[in-house]
Amino acid sequence: MAKLISKVFRRRTKQRDTSIAESEAPWQDCLAVCYKCARKVRAMDGDKTKLRIALKALIGLRGLKSVVRPVDISCLDVCPEKKITVARFRDGKAEIINVGPHVDPAEILKRFGY
Repeated sequence: MAKLISKVFRRRTKQRDTSIAESEAPWQDCLAVCYKCARKVRAMDGDKTKLRIALKALIGLRGLKSVVRPVDISCLDVCPEKKITVARFRDGKAEIINVGPHVDPAEILKRFGY
């Protein structure tokens, strides 16, 4: 009976890909905007943060797409009251700032040196 169950289970179970492969990133730095903070201060545009959308547009206008990429992330556990946490990940280090919901995206890029 155990052989039959084992045989049936193997036949119905799909093979899973467990390989790990490296990939080159098309950018050098990452700006992470806390999704949870933005949701608390109602700075959302659908399921995206307004700040990330504005940063992405400004980065495109300045021709910095190969340098920095803005992304929305879950939570960094440093949620301040009525602010949005933005982190820059670069060379294995993180620099974290807290900004108001109506901050100018150019000020964030300036603060991080772009």
